[in-house]
Amino acid sequence: MSSRCGEGLVIGAVPFGERDALVRVLCAERGLLAGLVKGGKGKAAMVQPFNTVGYDHYRRLEGQLGTLTLDLRVSRAARWLGQVRGGYVAAYLSELLAAVLPEEHPYEGLSERVVALVDGGALWREVVAFEMFVLEVVGYGLRLGDTVRGNEERGSEERGGEVVWVSPSSGRSVTRAAAAGWEAKLLALPACMGGPACSEMEDFMRAWRLTGCFLDKALHGKKLAARARLADHYAKGLEVHDETLAA
Repeated sequence: MSSRCGEGLVIGAVPFGERDALVRVLCAERGLLAGLVKGGKGKAAMVQPFNTVGYDHYRRLEGQLGTLTLDLRVSRAARWLGQVRGGYVAAYLSELLAAVLPEEHPYEGLSERVVALVDGGALWREVVAFEMFVLEVVGYGLRLGDTVRGNEERGSEERGGEVVWVSPSSGRSVTRAAAAGWEAKLLALPACMGGPACSEMEDFMRAWRLTGCFLDKALHGKKLAARARLADHYAKGLEVHDETLAA
């Protein structure tokens, strides 16, 4: 029998049988840890996403699911349940982390980034930055600092050297000149990542499409429904913002 204890963030909980719940906890020292919480259906307030909990994890054999005993340390549910965006962001983060992270593999700084995002405003740029971080730690990071340039523009600061595209295969940034004739196969570099200036709506669409492309690779084609709903929420907010500015 193995026994471990510590502190972590609840990532999600799903019903298991009539009374129990299967709960996933993100731990700084152990990564994603799953276990069965006895009577978990009656502990809904405790197992809300992104609450900080103390845990004891027991299992008889390595590789088995095991059981979790939890105690609430910090409740964050009120912080995201009280706002429309919070619900969308919490649902997406739960779905993303459960899908992309292997169990019991720690990633330095991940728990802190999740807490900062949930406790903050979760603006679209912050979510995109978090996605970039997750892609980096799971091995699908972009290499925007490694730019593909044409032979004739190396060392040149002329407009032909302007970085405006990203290769969906390598994650490297590509200059306008080097991309000539291949634009249809490339992704636009968002202004928030050093690309050309554009409207905020266009910048959001470019950034969301870019990170989405590499998340699709990391998830081996699995689609995240919560991500699509969050995108719709951000897009509607930006439309209202643009209409207000135009009035």
